Amino acid sequence: MLNQAKTLEELEKQVISLNKEMFPNHNLATILGNGRREKPRFAFVFINPTHKNISSRKEWQGPRFPFIGTRQVWRVFYNAGLFDKALIDGINKNAEWSLGFTSKVLEFLDSKSFYFTNLVKFTGNNAELPDSAKIQMFLPLLKRELELLQPKFIVTFGLLPFESLTERKIKLQEYYTNALKRNELEFFEAKINSFKAKIIPCYFPVGRGNPKRAIEMLKMLQTLE
Repeated sequence: MLNQAKTLEELEKQVISLNKEMFPNHNLATILGNGRREKPRFAFVFINPTHKNISSRKEWQGPRFPFIGTRQVWRVFYNAGLFDKALIDGINKNAEWSLGFTSKVLEFLDSKSFYFTNLVKFTGNNAELPDSAKIQMFLPLLKRELELLQPKFIVTFGLLPFESLTERKIKLQEYYTNALKRNELEFFEAKINSFKAKIIPCYFPVGRGNPKRAIEMLKMLQTLE
């Protein structure tokens, strides 16, 4: 079964195989999770990768992880105090990421005990939200990924990852307002296979989301123990 991989490396092979089987003519490479690969403090779960990630090019020879070659997410993390100034200066200055620069960003994620991944591990040709069929296809793989990682906290961007992992509905506006009042983030406990997870919802940091509110919420991560 797909969710019985014993290591992240095995799981990554399963993700690639599933993409080849289900989308044999797709022209973009599979983008996996990366960062601190064992018990990260924070696993950040986004929705789905797109063609804007330069590692979606099949000829890319470096590591693949969310938001390589893009700017806005990294600016949000920097403005929340979670990203390095030298690295954000490099992102703002250069139109393309080199393999060496990509490795430096990955090393930074590891040093901060961060792990970036996506709910749906299919790289889209546009920024459309994944349909329910793709979510159901890839959700068991995300759950196994998180079970193997054992992160201290999981931060979900947008309601799709949160609702998929917790099987509950919340009003993000209400959660955000309460968090600001208390100046702390509430986490929700959920069982992910055998793993007891602590999950924190957050606004999506780009596009259809709310970068300003995402920054405010990410700043409060430092209040967690």
